[in-house]
Amino acid sequence: MAHTPDLPHFFEENINLEGLFDILSPKNNLVLADDMMLSDADGIILRVSENYERNFGFTHDSIVGKSAFDLEANGTFRPCITAEVIRQKKKITATQTINHTHKNVMTVGIPLFDQNGVLKYAVCFNTVSMEQINTIQQNYRHLQDSLQQYTQEIAELRLRATATDLVVKSPAMQRLWTLILNTANTKANILITGETGVGKSAVAKAIHAISNRANGPFIEVNCAVLHENLIESELFGYEKGAFTGAASAGKIGKIELANHGTLFLDEIGELPPHIQSKLLQLIQEKTIERVSGTKRIELDFRLLVATNRNLEEEVQRGLFRSDLFYRLNVIRVHIPPLRQRPEDILPMAHQFLERFCKEYGKQLALSPRFVAFLEQYPWPGNVRQLENLMERLVITAQNPILDITALPLEYNSGGSAPDLPSQEGTLAERMDAFEGQIIRDSYRRCGTTVAVAKELGISQATAVRKIAKYVKDRKE
Repeated sequence: MAHTPDLPHFFEENINLEGLFDILSPKNNLVLADDMMLSDADGIILRVSENYERNFGFTHDSIVGKSAFDLEANGTFRPCITAEVIRQKKKITATQTINHTHKNVMTVGIPLFDQNGVLKYAVCFNTVSMEQINTIQQNYRHLQDSLQQYTQEIAELRLRATATDLVVKSPAMQRLWTLILNTANTKANILITGETGVGKSAVAKAIHAISNRANGPFIEVNCAVLHENLIESELFGYEKGAFTGAASAGKIGKIELANHGTLFLDEIGELPPHIQSKLLQLIQEKTIERVSGTKRIELDFRLLVATNRNLEEEVQRGLFRSDLFYRLNVIRVHIPPLRQRPEDILPMAHQFLERFCKEYGKQLALSPRFVAFLEQYPWPGNVRQLENLMERLVITAQNPILDITALPLEYNSGGSAPDLPSQEGTLAERMDAFEGQIIRDSYRRCGTTVAVAKELGISQATAVRKIAKYVKDRKE
């Protein structure tokens, strides 16, 4: 009974050419394509498939009966895989160019031996053209780009739904957001730094919200407000009877509450030395022991910490453990002050306005003068100051349009508020005054014509001309 040979090491002598070609057809899963060529051990082409003739523009007589070595010599195939298989007597996979059609195809050549190991035939088949490979690669890259885009869009939608306090309009915050996306699902500890009020808590919540721990608890602890005598029991918990005044049943600590979620320790620089040591041990072992307890409790949580201090200086002064600092400072997320990201000010102001109007049942809008004030005020208290101001104005507003006349006195004293455009004169005069204000403010912050041109998106020549017109105390 005939059976399918184990190619390329054996074939039955009684199989004729038709039978051999049928065995090699795709229906027997021995090849990957219909484009086949069969030659004998001398390189004489015995048979090609109809698809081969059709796909590569050969007539039957133009290729069958020809020598593969002659077709190699005249450049019909470059290189000729059939000729290489016969020369090397081994399987070869390579790109082959069919000259008259200028097609590049990935070709597999296989030698077929008889029972005595003598080469009898060489069969070549084309798996896929280079054009198809390029198309596949392009499609793959497109899918990768689309996947990255969709992943970011999903993360942003999730952010809007769960952490709406974070605004990422400025280039600095967009870079920070990219870092958050790349690190949210890692286990690495994150140190969040920045001035007081920049939004470190909002960033921590955003990291938790887009992480794979989003369904777990988010436990926030402000280390600065914990009483030094109670900080250990608040963080690590205690067993019953641990100390006078303790709850009779004991208490679970904040760290234990964060199990399977995220633990955020704000103002980490305020921790006393003995708690720093216990926190270091916690990070290394991921286990805790309650006050007066004897049982080690295994925990699984993501640690985020924040500070407005310079911890490197604290380490040098001996106020903060260096080994703990390096454990915490695996990934550094620095939030710039609000004055360095003016693009975020107005979106934040509208965000706070919408929230507080909803909370206090009001409908308010911002005047152009008020918008100009918001964008140019230095905001020494950062996001927290802006939020507090907007809540205060919503509560005290007497008019539906918030204007600078509603600002508290401290915002108009000491020259801290910027010059605002004149509300008198013709449109051209007002526009000129407003342009002068923009140029003076930009030059005051940037200091050079090159920097002003870059910030305002104008040519340096235009910047030089307008600075000469509006700025009296020029530096250059």
